[in-house]
Amino acid sequence: MKKTGRLALALGALLLVGLFAPAWSRAAGLSAEDAKLLKAGKKLFTAHCGACHETGGNNDIRKRTEKIATVGLEAYITGQGRIFEHMPLFEGTAKDRRAIALYVTVDLNHRAPDDHWAVEVKPLPLTIPAFDPKTGQYVLLTWNTLGMKCITDCDSSFSFLPPGNAMGAVLIKRGPKPQLVSTGVEMAYSAPEDARNPSAHVEFWKYAPSILGKELPLNVTAAGKGPEGVMAYNEKSRIFEVAGLPVTPYTDGGGINPYPLFTVTARDSATGKVLAQTQAVVPVGAEMGCRNCHGGPWRKNNSSGISEETARGILAAHDKRSGTTLLPQAQAGKPVLCQSCHPDPLLNAKGDPARLNLPAAMHGFHANYLSGRGEEVCSRCHPDNPRGVTRCLRDNHASKGIGCSKCHGMLEDHTIGLLKGELAQGKQRAGMFMRHLKTRLVASAEVIKGRTPWGQEPDCLTCHNGKARPNAAKVTAFNLWVEGGGQLYRNRKDDTGNVPCIACHGSPHATYPATNAYGKDRDNVQPLQYMGFAGPIGAKKHCEVCHTQAMGVEPHHKAMFGR
Repeated sequence: MKKTGRLALALGALLLVGLFAPAWSRAAGLSAEDAKLLKAGKKLFTAHCGACHETGGNNDIRKRTEKIATVGLEAYITGQGRIFEHMPLFEGTAKDRRAIALYVTVDLNHRAPDDHWAVEVKPLPLTIPAFDPKTGQYVLLTWNTLGMKCITDCDSSFSFLPPGNAMGAVLIKRGPKPQLVSTGVEMAYSAPEDARNPSAHVEFWKYAPSILGKELPLNVTAAGKGPEGVMAYNEKSRIFEVAGLPVTPYTDGGGINPYPLFTVTARDSATGKVLAQTQAVVPVGAEMGCRNCHGGPWRKNNSSGISEETARGILAAHDKRSGTTLLPQAQAGKPVLCQSCHPDPLLNAKGDPARLNLPAAMHGFHANYLSGRGEEVCSRCHPDNPRGVTRCLRDNHASKGIGCSKCHGMLEDHTIGLLKGELAQGKQRAGMFMRHLKTRLVASAEVIKGRTPWGQEPDCLTCHNGKARPNAAKVTAFNLWVEGGGQLYRNRKDDTGNVPCIACHGSPHATYPATNAYGKDRDNVQPLQYMGFAGPIGAKKHCEVCHTQAMGVEPHHKAMFGR
């Protein structure tokens, strides 16, 4: 058939769809593919769902789904019968599932098919601190240890990610043989001017007595840290550290900034003289996508936070399925920390040792509803949506198209690893969550190694082994976990045993050169300060950042010297 003939047929088909589809579907802006699926949706709904669900009456499908977008309804259909057996497993195809979801959301509930919102992000001002390589005696390197930290931001209902972040720093005295400075120094940190009143933007401090069991001074975390303070020197790690920084993505001026720049200043503790000063992003997001499936709006700025409507719906579902009383507790002003029941290495929370740890429970349950998708499914919950307000994947890996699965696996693989870690602890509930999950990157679940969240992460040296630049299309670090906290990227040191890898290469998910939607070089302050370009500190043989004489060897990672 000639190209013009095929085009005429396609246009004719689209016209017919437009003529015969309900008025709402035409106004909803459906794609051609979704319009075709919608046309088949009613028949498929009748075949798969009509035996139990109706429009009107006691089991009105509209009342059960009226606040759920198409992606959420697709998730419900995917997961039916997998964990709870009051409904059978869905026997249709992915297209059947989409067609039914479109029919219910568009034709029955008169909702737009999906939430195609996109947040306009404007670059923020950035001033690079001064550094004169001829006269500067010190180099100050500082970093955020997590690369991205979320807060739950629904504290009147529950919390599992309270405000709190961490930084580390090293001060290097330049010379022929640079030295780490550990004594005679005060290492101070300070939040930017518009991020010093976090308690004005979230309700965590109001509900801290219920969530944490104690009242906290405003803008001070459970670790006793405020927006300004002094880092402590850790004799074991030989790093200046501070944990428990109170940060939110909301500015005091009413805007959103997930990437506030903290200033770190090294002073002579005897004289108060400034030895060095720099800045680093302390990231924080509240773009958690619970609303995609649980309904409700965003809590704030139409882009962030879990609204009370969404959060209370989650509690109602938890109470119904688990026999808890979380909703009436929250309504009485007594919200809980999820880790009071579920152990969590991130918060060092013991919880109830018989229960699944929080990452295993969260991923284990929801993977049954979100399986069979691509990497984009991660952004249904995490703040990595490229059109969202946070856009946390901003490092040199992301810029080369390396997505989540290269390190963490697809959702099913990632989840099986977490659940197998719990099975090894004798927690049989993990097996119930695993029974319907099929691996994506490996042959079977038997191949996947169980792991402890936050303590066993992908090993950087799997791909970066010093032999050659990794082939992004072929390499993968999934299922190759580090053993022991000292081997985590955020804790690992160079071959000399002195300089942390993170100090020169940047934070996780923001490794140099990073590209930030809030300003291309917002995460690259120190490379620009000390070298004038974005890249790992010392890149392109810029040893003079710390070394005041030419270097004959490369001591920091010898196997990669000369690359």
